[in-house]
Amino acid sequence: MSPTLRLCLFAAMLAFSSWLRCETLTPVCAEAGEPHALAIADAIRQSIEDQPQLIIAAQQFLESKADRLASTAAFLPSVQVGLTNERYVPSNSSAPVVVVGNNVLGGAQTKSSFGSLSLTWNLMNSGRDWAAYRSARAVVRAASAGYDSQLQDTLTGLLQAYADLYEAEVKAENQIRSIDGLKAIEARAVERFQSGHGTTVAIGQARTAVFEAQQSRNQACRSLADKSAALVQTVGLHLGLDQRVATRAWVPAPEVVDEVAPPNQTVESAPAVISSRESVAAAESKLQQAHRSLGPSVSLSVQRDYLGQDTDSFARANGHLAPYDYRIGLSIQQPIFPLVPEVAQIQHAAAELRIARAKYEQARLDAERSLRNALSVHRETEASYASARSELADAERILGLTESQYRAGRTDLDNVEHARLDRDKAQATMDTLKSQNALALWTLTRATHPDEFSAMVLRQLHVELDDQSRLTEASRN
Repeated sequence: MSPTLRLCLFAAMLAFSSWLRCETLTPVCAEAGEPHALAIADAIRQSIEDQPQLIIAAQQFLESKADRLASTAAFLPSVQVGLTNERYVPSNSSAPVVVVGNNVLGGAQTKSSFGSLSLTWNLMNSGRDWAAYRSARAVVRAASAGYDSQLQDTLTGLLQAYADLYEAEVKAENQIRSIDGLKAIEARAVERFQSGHGTTVAIGQARTAVFEAQQSRNQACRSLADKSAALVQTVGLHLGLDQRVATRAWVPAPEVVDEVAPPNQTVESAPAVISSRESVAAAESKLQQAHRSLGPSVSLSVQRDYLGQDTDSFARANGHLAPYDYRIGLSIQQPIFPLVPEVAQIQHAAAELRIARAKYEQARLDAERSLRNALSVHRETEASYASARSELADAERILGLTESQYRAGRTDLDNVEHARLDRDKAQATMDTLKSQNALALWTLTRATHPDEFSAMVLRQLHVELDDQSRLTEASRN
């Protein structure tokens, strides 16, 4: 068989095997478990529905809305209706009636029914109710921003886990391909030695290269299993010990918006910063509420009593209910002494306000650091990706030159195989950096457009979440 024909058959076999790997989901590492393809849209949908921290954030938002509704009750009058059936049996019915306060002692046995209709309205309490209502509204806004921040954390963590698994798959596949090529080089070294044209040194070097490649392959398979387990945990799937997930596709790059807001505006629009800022507003309202507790309160009370009596039957007593007394009261209360609970509450609220302000400053610093890191990582990955593309182009050119030299009889098949391994390694590096560059773009998008990040991810990846969308829309309203 001529060298040219052998080279053509070898290239055809590699092309066919590459096509087969792309079309079928064959296990890259059999010991890592049976692979199951997982689309990124399905992973996001499953993660958002089952992610515990996101569920907690959503329930905290609903809890804050319930507290806000409860805070409005202080502005409404309280109406109560009471009904009491009473049987009075004196120990000595012949004794004269003695009245002590509201208790009647002595007299004949009676059955009575008592009813009352009362209204109480807090007219003024120095603004404590308004302060409590403003605090509850601020807590709702903080919980809404906290939910958005947790949603962004969930999406970012999922994109990171998906990209990590894809990179592990690329490295594992490249290691397997390199083992096949190195074993072919080792076989030819043994063949040349048997025919008297080789040396044991060449055989030893080839075997060492195969052994090191197998070690790298084992490490790549271990990393593949770890990254698969991390993605399974992030998504919230339940798989058997002999199963794992597979991506076989990199994370698509985002559609980056060209307009970038000023850094201060970008930082202030981050959900975590918004949540901290609203927490400061809630703490300020709580401090005002504590200060207003030192002021007076005015309340109006109206009560109407109904009374029915009978000596023999509860039914006749209830049937003879008639209006009896009514009272209207206007009360003014002013705490004077000792004021220890009020002073302690003010000190507690002041400490909470200082803590909230410190957390707000910390959130701003974290957002600024994330913005700087995102810009730096984006520049680094973009430059590395450009270098990888240039290196791949060089490797392909060298492979073409090596094949031409082999067809001309100026080199052997081992050099062709080494050039092909270098080309495959450069291709794997470029695929890995392409995935890292896409992930860096998503991170940059979150840092520069924090108010649009979640919607951009769901829209671009075609993820429809009706219930979650309604919850998010309710949180914004």
